[in-house]
Amino acid sequence: MKDRYYLILLIMIILMPIIVFLKTHNWENAITALLGGVIFYGIYGLFSLHRDLKRQEDSDISMISKLSDEQLEDFTLPLLTKLGYPITKPSDENPDISFLLTLPTGSQAIVKVKSHKREIGIRLVQKTLKQMDTYEASECWVITNERFTTQAIEFAKANKIRLFDREQFIDWILKAKKEEKIRG
Repeated sequence: MKDRYYLILLIMIILMPIIVFLKTHNWENAITALLGGVIFYGIYGLFSLHRDLKRQEDSDISMISKLSDEQLEDFTLPLLTKLGYPITKPSDENPDISFLLTLPTGSQAIVKVKSHKREIGIRLVQKTLKQMDTYEASECWVITNERFTTQAIEFAKANKIRLFDREQFIDWILKAKKEEKIRG
């Protein structure tokens, strides 16, 4: 979504001098419009960068990037519990899923939590999806501290798998902190 805003803004910066030139037939006005657009884009980018850095700092996401699979799973369990999701650990030690999550509708989702240093590929998403029948789950979630590859995202969309990446972790952490602040 954020990339879309940047693209729209960039298109406007390119089109504005063209429109100004077509209306005024004056290159100076067109160049002034271009410079104004570039300055605006730079200021918008700085504010956006500041906001993103503040969100990352407030959520302590840098700490999460250093966690192992087990540590990330241990971090995720209470976080999702704070957000209102009842969680159960499966009785068998299946390495392809981390835990089962009860959705507000009452159905279950299988969840795989994976810590990684680079993007998560399609293979992990496929392995997790195969476990849905074993646990009679209605949904499949894959949670990571990084991002997903394009192939993994496309596969997930085609198979109705929910992917949660680094940005979702930031949102969850900030939401849990906000709710904690309200309670106490």
